[in-house]
Amino acid sequence: MSFGADPVDGLPLTALREDLRIERGAMPGDGGSAPWLLYDPLAHRYYEIDGTGLAFLRAWRAGITPAELAEAAGTAIGRAIRLAEVAAFRGFCEANSLIAHRGGWQALARQAAARKHGLGAWLLHNYLFIRIPLVRPQAFLDRTLPLARRLADRRSLTAIALVGLLGLYLVLQQWDAFCATFLQFLTPEGLIGYLAALVAVKALHELGHAYVAIHYGCRVPSMGLAFMVLVPVLYTDTTDAWRLRDRRKRIAIDGAGVAVELAVAAIATLAWSFLPEGTARSIAFFLATTGWVMSVAINLSPLMRFDGYYIAADLFGVSNLQPRAFALTTWALREILFGLGDPCPENWSARRRLGVIAYGVAVWIYRLVLFTGIAVMVYTLAFKLLGLLLFAVEIGVFVLRPITREASFWWTNRGRIAPGGRVRFTGAALAAVLMLLFLPLSGRVEIPAIAEPERTERLTAVAPARIEAVEVEPGDAVSAGQVLMRLRSPALDHDLDTARIRLALVALKQDRRAADPQDRAGSLVLEGEHDARREAVRGLERRHDELVIRAAFDGVVAEIEPDLQPGRWVGKGEELGTLVSNGRRQVRGLVPETAMARLYGGASGTFVPDDLTTGSIPVTVRSVSDAAVAIVEIPSLLSTLGGPVAVREEKNVGPVPVEAQYTVVLNRPDDEMRLSGTPTVLRGVVAVSGRRESIATHALRRIVAVLIRESGF
Repeated sequence: MSFGADPVDGLPLTALREDLRIERGAMPGDGGSAPWLLYDPLAHRYYEIDGTGLAFLRAWRAGITPAELAEAAGTAIGRAIRLAEVAAFRGFCEANSLIAHRGGWQALARQAAARKHGLGAWLLHNYLFIRIPLVRPQAFLDRTLPLARRLADRRSLTAIALVGLLGLYLVLQQWDAFCATFLQFLTPEGLIGYLAALVAVKALHELGHAYVAIHYGCRVPSMGLAFMVLVPVLYTDTTDAWRLRDRRKRIAIDGAGVAVELAVAAIATLAWSFLPEGTARSIAFFLATTGWVMSVAINLSPLMRFDGYYIAADLFGVSNLQPRAFALTTWALREILFGLGDPCPENWSARRRLGVIAYGVAVWIYRLVLFTGIAVMVYTLAFKLLGLLLFAVEIGVFVLRPITREASFWWTNRGRIAPGGRVRFTGAALAAVLMLLFLPLSGRVEIPAIAEPERTERLTAVAPARIEAVEVEPGDAVSAGQVLMRLRSPALDHDLDTARIRLALVALKQDRRAADPQDRAGSLVLEGEHDARREAVRGLERRHDELVIRAAFDGVVAEIEPDLQPGRWVGKGEELGTLVSNGRRQVRGLVPETAMARLYGGASGTFVPDDLTTGSIPVTVRSVSDAAVAIVEIPSLLSTLGGPVAVREEKNVGPVPVEAQYTVVLNRPDDEMRLSGTPTVLRGVVAVSGRRESIATHALRRIVAVLIRESGF
């Protein structure tokens, strides 16, 4: 264990607390000597110490000076001990309240009161993780342990494994129905069942940890509720597992929760196959998917401080894996950059050291992503003022503070950094990074796009009608005005005949106006009625003529709907086929708002089709829309259909883009683009050479845009 440095004050030592205990720890993974554990029963915490720390504890007496302690401990271990080591160990003991205070219990009370925070400050420091003990389960666990042992014996585990295999086999036979069960959660009953099942399975998870700990002779002082970023989760205090010297037993305790969830998942998977449709089947679906997927993906991840982390730490024999990995990785970073020559914090083999450093780097990257995501989440979930405060705390404390602390260390120790090749290399690398960030090196804009015919027409029925004849086939070349299909609508024929008869009656009345005084008096009315009847007939005649579908331009019949046979009835507006212009095409795509500043009319680029058998095509930007699109009207680009543009489906609206998108139309420089023999619509990406912009400027623009968008309260 490493201790923070404290100044040596020369004052006599105060006695250690009499209730502290020393035990032997588990063997480390590198085969070295087992460490010692210092147990604080008041805090219920174990501290791992090395041989030097043990020598300090054994030689510690009230009233002796630090120099006397160093001499006594050094004699015990056979080496000279510096006073700085004594000061560091003394500071560790004082920081963790392991020393009987000089001022007695009154001084301890004053020290505890000084450490207390108000409610607001406490929440600000602890909202990321708050633990609330609810029950002391030791007596209950001792009474029910025999039952738990019977449920976890070899025969029971074998039966559960067979049940799980049978359940998976039955589910695979009806996989589509299994996936569709998720829709039940959208109902109020399904949501209530989901929450109840979640609480139940997590309670069983924690009981799994507790029973295995009790089985190996550990105490479980409390179980309760913890809040991780204000999200409630259950927890079990298995701190006593530190006293187990066999790491296999500790791994069994660590993995017991996941094992219980997998057992529940196995039973729920089989139950799903036999339960009727409804809430019970949905709960079985949830229990199965949670156990098989979420438990493995989340609980077993070594990057998070869940079960997988403790399993990894015990499996490789590295206690306090993350803090030690961070210390080792920080040391390696400083040595690589500046060569300070500081001693390595861990005396491990080169292979083991490299593995722990790789783990530390992975956790650093993961924590950067995780804490940034948590910051965005708390901002989104809370009202804006509190969200901004929590976002600032999250980013400042967990992202920026470690960076500034390390930068401060570099600045403080700048005198130790000797000028040389390594420093010059570090400076050159830093300069290169700054150049990449601030120099406008790249103006490339990538636009998801399609190459499509310049003209496309959907052939539709103007009224409910019957197919009389289909005179073309898909792929036929047609000329403007050529008949493609003939339809007939008896209802439209009847309406047209009726309208013509009514027009003839009005014309007859006009012809006999001279002989009929009444018609002569209503001459103006007859004129108006005649005009109205004539327009009605003309409108019906136009609709009747539209039942004969003709080509609006020279082109190719791209598709004809299947089963369009003479005698089939079609509805009004039903699509019958597609006509496209022949050969000549245009490229149309969507560009996000963040790239608009770099795009301009006339910019040159290259359309690269997804179909690698088709060559790339040089294009230029012809136009960019002034306003963002309300919905995405290019199906090939929709994320819901496998395209690159993220959209969300809104009822009665359509596919709405998640990020503001603008339509871009491109053509070849000579305004000709012919792709004969290729599909009607060809999807690809256009790489355009736009205005150059640095990465920092791009990021700043994004930040300013978000701040402006979110500035209203």
